[in-house]
Amino acid sequence: MRQILKLSIKPASMVLSLATIVASVWVAYDATGSLFSTVRVSALRGYGATTFADIANLELWRLITAQLIHVKQGHMLYNAVCLLLVGSLVESKLGSLRTLAIWLFAGGLATYVSPIGIKAPWDAGTGASQAVFALAAVALVLIFQRNVNRMRGAVLVAFSLVPGLALDFMTAGYPKPGHAVALFLGGLLGLIFHVRTCPEDREPR
Repeated sequence: MRQILKLSIKPASMVLSLATIVASVWVAYDATGSLFSTVRVSALRGYGATTFADIANLELWRLITAQLIHVKQGHMLYNAVCLLLVGSLVESKLGSLRTLAIWLFAGGLATYVSPIGIKAPWDAGTGASQAVFALAAVALVLIFQRNVNRMRGAVLVAFSLVPGLALDFMTAGYPKPGHAVALFLGGLLGLIFHVRTCPEDREPR
């Protein structure tokens, strides 16, 4: 059990987690006057949330900023913890640059598609949950390839995925587009990076 709980916190994951907290809290305070208040989705576009029109206008920086800001700060704190934990697990095997690339590419694109089917002015992609899903998918690849402790990995993946998926099925009846795309892209990048980085680095059965 001690071995399962032992996890070294990695620098890139810590930076992503802290940046998420700082950006979200600052936006909440600036928009509402309170550090932990709920911020309207329509208001978040002015702080970096992304829509299809924004990306069509080549405002590509929103793929970064949208992942840092949240509607609900309780959800933000949960995402920040997941980024720190499952991100550190992934980073321990793939390194900081690849972990950041997963966050940027998979998380950014999944956040971009997350408003599919949502009408304006609520059609803005925000939040770190897409990046969390992408990193969890990478962690699943590492688990199946025995590159990380399986029990530790399973606990962290379940902690990162189960609440979000449960909420998706309760509210929509299926995984929401942003989460589904994040899982696909995360799994794909996990396979690519695994082959290049740690094909022979396996945990004992």
